[in-house]
Amino acid sequence: MVEIVIRNIQTTNIIFSSLALIILVIGNITNKWIELKLEAKKSAINHSPWMLCCITIWPEDDLEVVRIMMILTLSLSFLLNLLLGMEFVYLIPQVKCIHFITASLSFMTGIMLLCALLLYHHKLKQGQSVYYSSYKIAWILYTAYANVPFFFMCGILSILNNLRSVKRFTCLDTMAKSLRERKEVPESGNTIKVISSIDPAMMPRSIVRLPSMKDELIEKPPSNQVRRVTWAL
Repeated sequence: MVEIVIRNIQTTNIIFSSLALIILVIGNITNKWIELKLEAKKSAINHSPWMLCCITIWPEDDLEVVRIMMILTLSLSFLLNLLLGMEFVYLIPQVKCIHFITASLSFMTGIMLLCALLLYHHKLKQGQSVYYSSYKIAWILYTAYANVPFFFMCGILSILNNLRSVKRFTCLDTMAKSLRERKEVPESGNTIKVISSIDPAMMPRSIVRLPSMKDELIEKPPSNQVRRVTWAL
C-alpha cells in the first residue's frame, strides 16, 4: 500500500515538473509577452524577457538581470525534471538525500521565477511614460506566473515522498526483524518434549515393586518371638 502511494506521488511530481518545463520552453520561443505601445509612432512592439535586443530607446542593460534569472530558471527546471525522471525509473536510489535535493531545486526554481517576473514587471513600470506610452500583458505571462505554484507543489511532493519512503523502510525493517525472529525460534528449541495422552491412573502397575518399610516390618518377625518358640520346642 505504501509503495502504491509513493508511485502516485512520483507520477504527480513528474507531471507538475514537466508542465512547468514545457511552459518555460514555450515562453522562450514566444516573443509576445508584452505589447509595448509607442506614442510617437503609434505602433506596438512585442517584447519578452528572453529577447536579446530591444527598442533603441529602452536601454538593454535594464533587462540583463531578468534575462539571466530566466535562463537559470530554465536550467534548474530541466535539472529537476531529469532527477525526478531518473528517480521514477530507479536509475538513482530513492534516498533521503535525493528527496532533499529535488525539494530544494523545486523551491529554488519557483522563487527565482517569481523574482524574475516581479522584477520584469517593475522594469516595465519604470520604462512606462519614459520609453513608451503604455504596455499590454499577453497570455504567456500569466502562464509563467502559473509555473510558480507548480514548482512549489513539486517541492511539497518531494518532502511527502521522503516521509512515505521513511515509513516504507520502517515497515520493511519491522517485517525483516519479525522474519528473523521466526527463523531463530526452531533453532533455539533443540529439546523434544513428549506429551502422553494416557491418564497416569489408567497405567498398569509395575510388576517389579520395591518393598516399603511397612512391608519389611510385616515380613520380619520380632526376635523375642523366635526365641519363645524355640524354648517351647
